[in-house]
Amino acid sequence: MTNIFLAVLFSAALCAPASAQEKRVKSEESLFLDLEKIGLGSLNEMDEKRKFLETIRLEKQIVQGKMLDAIYENAYEYYRNGNYEDAKALALKIIAIDPNYQDAQMLLEASNQLRGSLKPGMSEKLMLEDRFKTALSYYTEGRIVEAHTKMTEVVKLSPNNIKARYWLSKIKEDLKEYYFERGSQDYQARDLKGALDNFYNALLIRPRDSLTIEWLSRIEDELRQQRANDMLKMALEFYAQGRLKDAYDGLRRSLEVQPGDSKCNKLLAEVKSEIENGYLAGGKKLYGARRYPEAIGEWDKAKPYTSNMAYLNKLISRAREQMKLEANEKRRRAEDAARRARAEEEARVKEEEARKKAEAEAKRKGVTVDEIGKKPVGVSEENRLAAQQHYVEGLKYFQNSNYDKARDEWTIARQLDPGSADSASGLKRIEQILSGGQ
Repeated sequence: MTNIFLAVLFSAALCAPASAQEKRVKSEESLFLDLEKIGLGSLNEMDEKRKFLETIRLEKQIVQGKMLDAIYENAYEYYRNGNYEDAKALALKIIAIDPNYQDAQMLLEASNQLRGSLKPGMSEKLMLEDRFKTALSYYTEGRIVEAHTKMTEVVKLSPNNIKARYWLSKIKEDLKEYYFERGSQDYQARDLKGALDNFYNALLIRPRDSLTIEWLSRIEDELRQQRANDMLKMALEFYAQGRLKDAYDGLRRSLEVQPGDSKCNKLLAEVKSEIENGYLAGGKKLYGARRYPEAIGEWDKAKPYTSNMAYLNKLISRAREQMKLEANEKRRRAEDAARRARAEEEARVKEEEARKKAEAEAKRKGVTVDEIGKKPVGVSEENRLAAQQHYVEGLKYFQNSNYDKARDEWTIARQLDPGSADSASGLKRIEQILSGGQ
């Protein structure tokens, strides 16, 4: 849709001389409004609208340039045919859209000067002769740029003027030398940007001049080196202030301008090493405090600066493994605590039952509970079997060197059967081992 609209707009511009009174050249604002009508209002997303506007802007510039060139050709045709009024009207339209269009300014000035003349041909000849003499006067005075501008106008207004074309060629050669000399002077004064501008102006006049190209190459190299040195200096200041990341960014920008700078490469390696070591030290400190996720975060930050990625990955892997081991140990301890709590509760219940049974027995016999307790009380078959089972479980744990669990099992067996010599012997052995004995 956009391309169709632009093509129609361009075609309308080409038809301007045939219907100059009926179809006017559009202003810049009206052109943009027409471009907006293509579909800008239907865009909702900001990014899409921004991209669309950028596309419109670029296409408008291209089409506008071609359109103005076509209109200028029509205006020039009016001028050549002596129709100075229409030439002036079109030149004004061009200037309204692009005030910097120099040829339109020239055509407007010439049209104004010749408009209303009784003998246009003679007036034009006198006007061109006057401009030619002015150009030669400027040239004689050494005002090369002004002479070139004025003689160019004569050639554009009168392309078949052989004398003007000859002098323009001669002035262009001197203008090239003028810009070359100005560039050399600027270079001697260490104004590298000014020198570059002047040498490029000289190159525009003589595009294949090898000496000018050589100078341009030299100055551009020096400008790159100068920019790289400025960036390096700023990076060194950041480094002295301890702003390592800013120094790192500055050094990288410097190397983008001057990739082969060995001094900059060496300093960049040192800065990267310091940044990496800072993250490594911070991560190890957090690891020692058992703050494993934060330690891993520090080591991840070190990755853009490291030359040993395998070492960082090893540290991170170790931290994750340690997190897993500690989580498993915490779960095991919780399970052991719950098991001991259940065993203690069971023992308490059994003791409560034994106490109530003793009280009932003492009441039945008419004696005190203490007296009942002094007499040997037999162990029920059920408790003896349960005690034996806990003893066997404890023995398995003992053989696997899991002394905590073995002690838990034998303690329960001892509570169920206080007379169990095996349980008593096992508990005694565990106490000896845990206390460092044999």
